[in-house]
Amino acid sequence: MDLFLHLFYFLISLVILIFSAEKFVSSSSSLAKGLGVSEMTIGLTIIALGTSAPEIFVGISSIINASESIAMGTVVGSNISNIALIFGVACLGAISKPAQANLNQAWPFLLSLLMLGISLLDLRISVVESIVMLIILINFIYFIFKFNSDDVIDEIAEKDDSYGKAVLFIFLGLLGLIVGSYYCVLNAEIVAKIIGVPDLIIGLTIMAIGTSLPELAATIAALIQRKGAMVVGNILGSNILNIVLVVPIIGFFSNIELDSAILSRDFFLLVMLSLLFVITAILNQKKFFPIIATRVFGFVFISVYVLYVLRLSGLI
Repeated sequence: MDLFLHLFYFLISLVILIFSAEKFVSSSSSLAKGLGVSEMTIGLTIIALGTSAPEIFVGISSIINASESIAMGTVVGSNISNIALIFGVACLGAISKPAQANLNQAWPFLLSLLMLGISLLDLRISVVESIVMLIILINFIYFIFKFNSDDVIDEIAEKDDSYGKAVLFIFLGLLGLIVGSYYCVLNAEIVAKIIGVPDLIIGLTIMAIGTSLPELAATIAALIQRKGAMVVGNILGSNILNIVLVVPIIGFFSNIELDSAILSRDFFLLVMLSLLFVITAILNQKKFFPIIATRVFGFVFISVYVLYVLRLSGLI
């Protein structure tokens, strides 16, 4: 009985999440036009931070509850799902060439990934490594402001003066994203624990997918509204923030030794997917790269994710 009840709560939370995502994305786009900044920049900042909020909360609660393995599994698993599942959905659902976007922000993304790999070599996150990640965060913010003026903003035809309304709906949409994703994750985690799933697997699958629901909902909403640059910015920004904000929480307040599988199995896959993501995003900027090729890449991303989840589940 408890199982069905929590599944029902999960579905209600999902409805809230989807509705909030539509308002969050459309209002963020309106604010971008009003402020005269690109949708790529909005995706890298407001949307990325908003959709990364669940991972940040998981990191904090994991320290309080002494379940750091769930937090690290969530970071790596969420980044895998952001690329393989969410970007895969974006590529598969592409109906037009994405808006031109400045990909200079890919450098902080790759740098944060490299630092995460170095940190995982001894299966512990040190204070020094955590400080370096915060420096990468500062570098990421610098890149955003440095290259914002170079972004192509074709859609900005006129300024929108209704800043107050846009900010209000961004706040309400973000609140809905956080509440909806929190209860989605909470009920999914309860179901998983009832079934007897290990902590690391919960982090890599249930928690990772659950905390990626805001990104997925925002991506689908952005696709419907044809905000291609916003999708790329959201995934880039979210993956960077997941690493440089959540991992230092573990490094500063815990000295737990992590499961070796997270390096040999999960991080290796994350590196491969991240490189393929950057390559695909760059190719999508080229005139010779057709829509059908984008969809093929999307199919590959999603297929890899399905195989990964099946492997974690012990089905293959």
